[in-house]
Amino acid sequence: MERGVALTDLTDSNPTRHGLFDPALLEILARATRDAVRYDPDPRGPLPARETLSARYGGSPDEYWLTTSTSQAYAWLFTLLADPGDEVAIPAPGYPLIEPLAGLTGLGVARYRLHYLHPYGWSIDRDDVAAAAARARMRAIIVVHPGNPTGSYVSADDHAALIDTCARGGIPLVSDEVFRPFTVDLPSGSPPSLAGAPGIVTITLDGLSKTLCAPGLKLAWIHLTGPHSATAPLAAALDEIADAFLPVAAPTAAALPALLEAADGIIARTRERLIANRSALETIFPSPLRIRRCDGGWTALLDLPATTPDPTITLLEEHHLSIHPGWFYDLPTTNTLALSLLPEEDTFRESCERLRTALTPIIHL
Repeated sequence: MERGVALTDLTDSNPTRHGLFDPALLEILARATRDAVRYDPDPRGPLPARETLSARYGGSPDEYWLTTSTSQAYAWLFTLLADPGDEVAIPAPGYPLIEPLAGLTGLGVARYRLHYLHPYGWSIDRDDVAAAAARARMRAIIVVHPGNPTGSYVSADDHAALIDTCARGGIPLVSDEVFRPFTVDLPSGSPPSLAGAPGIVTITLDGLSKTLCAPGLKLAWIHLTGPHSATAPLAAALDEIADAFLPVAAPTAAALPALLEAADGIIARTRERLIANRSALETIFPSPLRIRRCDGGWTALLDLPATTPDPTITLLEEHHLSIHPGWFYDLPTTNTLALSLLPEEDTFRESCERLRTALTPIIHL
């Protein structure tokens, strides 16, 4: 900064800055680079890579398309499903990414609310979803499974309601599942993908950025499922879009089978970090502060007493702590803070203790 002050960033979710990137991935990529001499383009991406995806995530290799990122996948889907002036439905609270991506393709958004009840977690406002689906120019319902920063997976009951709404409106369900393996408060394994829901078109998104804690590797994928009569024309159109871009680097695609062999170990190590840091929050921030339930993902939400004004500017200017306010993600309150769970445990604990000290005179702990 201009004043030469070192900031402590409590929002940083870049895993390469927290010791979570596995250098062995570079060796895998180097071997694939040496082997990826022949250029044999396919709109959906190389078949061996798609066979690896279908073996790990289900379905047929023909149901997958490779992209450089999930952001690019969104752009392709918005081009595929809608025309300028059409709309997509997005969750609120939610990460502020989908709306600007929609805007770049000329689309509007309609928000449907997520409601929080402590300690049970989040649920989808089904009336909001139904109202969004009834809009004349609605073209897709988007869910994030689990959400960012809510950490909430789509429950079985909410999923059933979404299937019914999408079926009645003939609207595809788009499920962003990049955080799905990273369970935190859930006692069992990660919930199943929403792919393959009966009677509707479901399009799921995932990628290496989160799965391998490797945002620089740049490989993601689209998985298209549903009735053949509905998916066949979408697949043909998606082939045309993908063929126009052919964005995936051959070495990364060639390395995908070996890269995904390393995924389970990386996910397990990252989950250990997330769970340990989530547990530390409970000891560092006692009542009247509250840590919201976090079923999965890389973010925790800290509730201050309801009458607390947004402290983020004070924390930044007086204590050199950078932290996101909840309203940044469309939370309807000013007293919630969002913290990244990725830092190394000692660093995370030290930063949170500094935050607690800084908050003490503000909320009179």
